[in-house]
Amino acid sequence: MHLREASRTSVKLDVSGGVASRAYSSVSVGMSIMNRKSLSLCLYVVVAAILSGEMILETPRLILRPFREEDLDLLAPLTANPDFMRSSLGIYSREQTAAFLDKVINWQHRGPPSQFAVVHRADNRLIGYCGFLHQQVDATDEIEIAYRLDPDYWSRGLATEAVTAVRDRAFRNLKLTRVISLIHPDNLPSRRVAEKNGMKIEKKTVFRGFPTLVFVITREEWSAAHGA
Repeated sequence: MHLREASRTSVKLDVSGGVASRAYSSVSVGMSIMNRKSLSLCLYVVVAAILSGEMILETPRLILRPFREEDLDLLAPLTANPDFMRSSLGIYSREQTAAFLDKVINWQHRGPPSQFAVVHRADNRLIGYCGFLHQQVDATDEIEIAYRLDPDYWSRGLATEAVTAVRDRAFRNLKLTRVISLIHPDNLPSRRVAEKNGMKIEKKTVFRGFPTLVFVITREEWSAAHGA
């Protein structure tokens, strides 16, 4: 056995029970003495979220956790980046970012689906957000899966990884009947992410003045694909 393999062990933290309608996280954390700094942060994020009753989602490379007020200093430089804010109304000032963060945290406290902070495991870095937005499209209330990632982390499959976790939570835990994604027709990378997650174009529309494709997946479609 190689030294690297011998130095690894795994710990699984399981939380279950309580209130039937509430979703709990079951998380696995790989421990490696080769990367103690990364381990310490991952364990801190996971254990803190569990003890506080927060929902976190994990993928092989990401931790998706609820936003906190102290995330403003990490999020503001991202929302001031034109590439991060591509296909939007433009970059945000720090004040606009604070308002967005307040809105997301208020959604979390009220209970409706909201956005997760996306933390890259290996780099211990907040790299964006992925989760749910409450939208009105053509006079219909919808729940959108939306995300933005630091351009330094594009083209690695991380968006698909994050969106997949959020989609599964939408149907497995929240029991939503459908979710959508609103995508500009020229945004080919986001279209591919939607398609990889089983979404199909339902219609074309105009959303906030922009031509928009409405991608949709229903709980029935998700269940059929996953045997749920």
